[in-house]
Amino acid sequence: MEPNTVSETLAELGWPTLCAELARRARSRRGQGLCQEIAPLPDRGAMLARQREISEARALHDAARPMVLDGVRDLETSLQRSERGGALDPAALIEVAQTLRAGAAVRKHLTRHRSECPALATRAALIADLDALADLLERAFQGKGAAASGSREPESGAEASSAAGGPRLADGASPQLGGLRRRARAIREELERALERLLDASDTAPHLQDRYFTQRDDRYVLPIRVDARAKVRGIVHGSSQSGQTVFVEPEALVELNNRLKLAEWEVAEEERRILVALSAEVEAQMGAIQINLEILGHLDLIDACARLANDLRASPPDLVDDGEPLDLRRARHPLMELSGKRCVPNDLLIGGGQALVISGPNAGGKTVALKIAGLLVWMARCGLHLPVQEGSRVPPLVDVVCDVGDAQSLERDLSTFSGHVQRLIGFVAAAGPCSLILLDEIAGGTDPGEGAALAQALLEELVARGATVIATTHYDRLRLLPTLDPRFVNASVGFDLERLQPTFTLTLGIPGASAALAVARRLGLPASICDRAQVIAGDGPQGLERLLQSLEAERSRLGEARARAEQAAASAEQMRALAEERAEQARVALAEARRGAHDEAVTTLREARAELDRSATVLRRSKDRIEPAELSVEKRAIDDAARKVHAAAPAPLLPPGRPATDTDLQQGASVFVARLGGRAVVLERPRGKKVLVQAGPLKVTVSLDEIHVPNAAAPRESARVARGHNAFELSAPRAEDRRQGLRTLDVRGERVDVALGLTEKFLDDAIRAGDEEVLLIHGHGTGALRDSLRRELQRFPGITAVTPAPPANGGDGATILKLG
Repeated sequence: MEPNTVSETLAELGWPTLCAELARRARSRRGQGLCQEIAPLPDRGAMLARQREISEARALHDAARPMVLDGVRDLETSLQRSERGGALDPAALIEVAQTLRAGAAVRKHLTRHRSECPALATRAALIADLDALADLLERAFQGKGAAASGSREPESGAEASSAAGGPRLADGASPQLGGLRRRARAIREELERALERLLDASDTAPHLQDRYFTQRDDRYVLPIRVDARAKVRGIVHGSSQSGQTVFVEPEALVELNNRLKLAEWEVAEEERRILVALSAEVEAQMGAIQINLEILGHLDLIDACARLANDLRASPPDLVDDGEPLDLRRARHPLMELSGKRCVPNDLLIGGGQALVISGPNAGGKTVALKIAGLLVWMARCGLHLPVQEGSRVPPLVDVVCDVGDAQSLERDLSTFSGHVQRLIGFVAAAGPCSLILLDEIAGGTDPGEGAALAQALLEELVARGATVIATTHYDRLRLLPTLDPRFVNASVGFDLERLQPTFTLTLGIPGASAALAVARRLGLPASICDRAQVIAGDGPQGLERLLQSLEAERSRLGEARARAEQAAASAEQMRALAEERAEQARVALAEARRGAHDEAVTTLREARAELDRSATVLRRSKDRIEPAELSVEKRAIDDAARKVHAAAPAPLLPPGRPATDTDLQQGASVFVARLGGRAVVLERPRGKKVLVQAGPLKVTVSLDEIHVPNAAAPRESARVARGHNAFELSAPRAEDRRQGLRTLDVRGERVDVALGLTEKFLDDAIRAGDEEVLLIHGHGTGALRDSLRRELQRFPGITAVTPAPPANGGDGATILKLG
C-alpha cells in the first residue's frame, strides 16, 4: 500500500485525532511523542503483548495503584549537549536527577505489585539502577536562594540566579566552593559597609541624586547628580536614561571592587569546574540513561493507552487467525464516545472474501459504521483495547484503505468521479486476503445505471481477490446483490418513519430504504415540492423503497415484541428457579428433620445399651444375682429396637443427578457415595459390582448401587444468541465447565440483573454438588458488572468469601467464590 494512501486513509478515519487524545493522557514529552506516532505492530504476538500490558495497567488503575510518571523529564536536548562534551546547567542536571528518581520509583512500584502486572514488572526490571548518580547530583545542589534585601538592587551572576529562585550548587559541592563563597561574601559585606559610610559622608551625600547604591558593569556605584560629577572623584560607569544622573564608582572603592570581582571569578570558575565534572558523570552513564528513558517512555505510552481504554469502556479483542471473520460486538465510535456525543452501539460481522453492503437513509450512520470498522481494526493492529463488548474478534487485516468524501482535485484537473476512480484503481491492485477496503457511496457521482454496474463489478473483483469489503450505497442493484451471491451480505441503518428520524442502529441481513423524500420533509423542504416529487417518482423504484420501509417497520415491531417476550421468559425463569429453590429447601429441611429424629433414637438406644451393661456389672458383683437368661432377653430387646431404628433411617440426601453406570466410573471421576454422604474420587475401574474410591484420606470399596453421579452445570447458551441477534452473527464461544479444576461460569457481556440470575442458579448447583470453590468470569470492562456481582454475592447464603481470582485464573477479571 502506498504511503500517501495510508496517510489519506488514516486522516479520513480520524486516526490523528485519536492519537492526539491518546497523547493528552501521557505524562512525559517522550510518552506524548510515542502516542502521536503509535503505529501497527509487526505480528500477532506483539499485539497480544501490548494488550496484556494495557490490561495490567488498567488493573493497577482499578486498584488505585497506577504508575506515577509525572517526574520523568524531557532530557533529549540536555543529553545531546552532554554527549558533545558540553557542561550541563544546574536546571538540566536537576532534571536528570528527577528523572532517575522517577525511574527508580516506577521500577520499585511495579516490582512490588508484580502479581498484578507481571509483564510490566518484567519490563520495569530493565530500568538501570542509577541511584548513585542521582544521589551525587542531588547532593551537589541546594534549594532556592534567599532573595536579597536592604538598600540595594539585586546582584548579577551566581547570586542573582540564586535570588531569582534558580537551582544553585551547594557549598559542599566541592571542598573549595564553600570557602571561596565565604571569602567573596566577606568582601561584598565590607564593600557595602564602605558604601553605607559614603552615603552619609559630607563630601558625598550632598551630590547624590538619591540615597542608595547599585551596580553597573558588575561594580558597585553611587548615583551622582550630573551637575556634581566633578565633585566626586571616581570612574563613571554610565548615566540614567534621563541624563540627570551618572553612576560613579568612588575612587576609594576601586580596590575593594577589584577584590570582589576576583573573588566572584574564582567562585564562578569553581562552579563551572563542578558542573563540568557532574556533566561528565552523566555522560559516563549516557547509555543506561537512554535505555531508562526508552523504557519509561514505553510505560508512559502503555499508561496512556490504559487511561484511554478506561475512558472508552473498552475491551481487548480476540486476535483470531486468517480466514476468521471480523466480528465487532456492540462497537462504538471512539471519537464520538470521547466527545460525549450520542453513540449507538452496533454489531458488525463480515468475513474475508465477503462484502457488507450498507444501505439506508442519508444521515443515518452508514459512513459512521464504515469508519468504526476501519478505526477499530487499526486500533487492534496497534495493540489497543477497543470500545466493543468482550468476545469481539479481529483477524490479521494488515492493509486498511478507505475512500470517504470528495476526491475532487483542481490541481490535478480531476472531477469527483475521476478522483474516486483513480483511488479505486489503487485499491484493486492492493486487494488481497489481508485487506480491509472501505468504500463510501461506491461509484457515485455519475449516471446511476452505469455507476451501479461499475460498483457491482468492482465489488465482485475485490471479494474475488479475498479482500474484506464494506461499502455504503443507495443503488438498488447492490441492495439486491446478496440475494444472488452468497459472498455479499446486506446491512441497513434504521429510520423511524413515525418520528422521521434516523435510529443510527445497524441491522445485519436486511437492506435499507433511502427514505430521501422523508428526510427532505424532515429537513424542511416545502411539502408541495415533496408531494410533486412523490408523483414524479410514481411506482418505479419507489415500490422497492416502500417495501423496504415496511420491512423496517415490521422489523422494529418484531424487535419490540421479542424484547417483551424475553422479559416475560426471564420473569418466568426467575419464578421457576425460585420455586425449585424453595422445593429444594423444603426437601432438605424434611430430610434433616428425619435424620435428626433418627439420630436421636440411635443415641437413646446407645445410652440404654450402656446403662444395661453397667447394671449387669453391678448386679454380678452384688449378692443378688440376676439370671443370665433374663439379661440376654433385655439385650435382645434393645438389639431389636436398634434394627428397627436402622431400618427406618432416612435415605441419604443425594444431589441432583442419576445412578452411576460403568462408563461414568473412569479413574479420577468425581462421584457421590450414599454410604459416605459426600463426594469421592474413583481410584480404579469397577471390578464386578465393587468400586474403590477415596473420600479425603479414606479409601473404601463400595457397591456400584451406592454411587450417584451429580449433574454438571449445564452449558449456557451464548448471550448473543439468547438475546436473539440476527442469523448472520456467529455464536460466542461457550464457557468451559471447569477452569484450573474449578467449576466455572462466564457472564461477560451480560447485564447485571441477568448475570445475577445466572450466578444464583450456578451457585445452587455448585452447593448441591458439594463444591468448595467456584470461579465466576465477568471480565474487566468498566468494572460495573464486577463490582455489582461482588457486592451482591457478599450477602448470598452459602458463600463464605468473595475474592479476586489469581492471575492464572483471570486476575481481577474473575472472582473466586468460597462455599461453605
